[in-house]
Amino acid sequence: MGRLQEEGSSPIHSFRLSSVSAFRPTETGMTHEPNGLDLAMKLHYLKVVYIYSAETARDLTVMHVKGSLFQLFVHIPWIIGRFRRHDSGRLFIKCNDCGTRFVESQCDLTVEEWLRVPDRSVDESLVYHQPVGPELAYSPLIYIQMTRFKCGGLAFGLSWAHIMGDLFSLSHFFNLWSRTLACEEISWPKPSNLQRGFPDPTSVDREPGSIKQVDPVGDLWVAPNNSRMTTYSFSVIITDIKSDFPANINEFEILSGIIWKCIAKAGGKPVPVAITIIRPDPNGLKHRAVRNAQMINSVHVDFSVAEASLEEIVKAIGGATDETFMINELGERDDGVLDFIVYGAKLTFVDMSEVDFYEAKVKEASPTSVYCNVQGIGDEGTVVVFPAAEEEERVVTVTLPEDEMEKVKGELKKCGLIKALSNGE
Repeated sequence: MGRLQEEGSSPIHSFRLSSVSAFRPTETGMTHEPNGLDLAMKLHYLKVVYIYSAETARDLTVMHVKGSLFQLFVHIPWIIGRFRRHDSGRLFIKCNDCGTRFVESQCDLTVEEWLRVPDRSVDESLVYHQPVGPELAYSPLIYIQMTRFKCGGLAFGLSWAHIMGDLFSLSHFFNLWSRTLACEEISWPKPSNLQRGFPDPTSVDREPGSIKQVDPVGDLWVAPNNSRMTTYSFSVIITDIKSDFPANINEFEILSGIIWKCIAKAGGKPVPVAITIIRPDPNGLKHRAVRNAQMINSVHVDFSVAEASLEEIVKAIGGATDETFMINELGERDDGVLDFIVYGAKLTFVDMSEVDFYEAKVKEASPTSVYCNVQGIGDEGTVVVFPAAEEEERVVTVTLPEDEMEKVKGELKKCGLIKALSNGE
């Protein structure tokens, strides 16, 4: 569960669990076969929170929400199925309509009161999360938490098994739900349009640096950690970070360079240094669907990031090497039974700045706030960048070992990326 979800320790309470499936049965015998890239994401989960104002959501009932999910799941029945294993041990999804877990809860605060906290990582307490396993046949792949605020506003918190698809997939799923809720007709790509093509690797004589094999975890899909991880979230204004760079330089690369330098200065890590960059594949967005279509890139430098100029760091990030093909091949190795981590195997920067979270409209109104992060992050940490409600802003979510976070926040304040707050955070 979320870090503040235990009864009595948070303003969120009165949890009630049920299940939601499709309104008509799936064809008998239907299955879904994950590819190597999907399998490499097995130990990771995605968390997204959408918050709607009272004016928008006051009249939206549980039955309204469930009714539109009943209809949506008919189009993508495999995400409400359950995992099984072939005789070889390779995973597949049996499309048996077991459904997703639906969680109702109440919050003693208004939406306005909830959003007063600058560090939006508090939103993780609006996401009910359980890992897949240890009994695969009974483990949902999606949890949807619907929290009613005191004022009548609503939060929808989604926990999503990454093996099914990336953040664009999750956003696409929720956008389709909002359209179904509005009684719009939705369409789904033909299976022939969903085949993912991987570019030939530039080099096949090495293992990808952006992924790490871990000891077998069996059927309880939890990423191993040697550190206790913590998360901090803040907002930045795009013009503030782009002012010293040419207009054609991507703001995500600039922001990643600034944060990478701050983390290096705080930790004093030696060279050589490598990071991972995860971004959407532009070619994979032509046919929106539920799948892993992200590009996983590696950046390796032979200079001190702490002492290098920001321009030099940003240039290195712009020259990242695409390792997606190699990761797909690695995920297929030994018929897909090996276990890996990607997020946090190296310090990982995730570019979600183009995800259309705010297109998930209820009564033609966009969410007041959206939050997202990754669950199951390795010890090197992850930085996720995604849109804010204001077009000129981005939200940054940083997850690092607990003993590093305060030093990193200090460096972020020194460089002006985050402001010193009155409450000392």
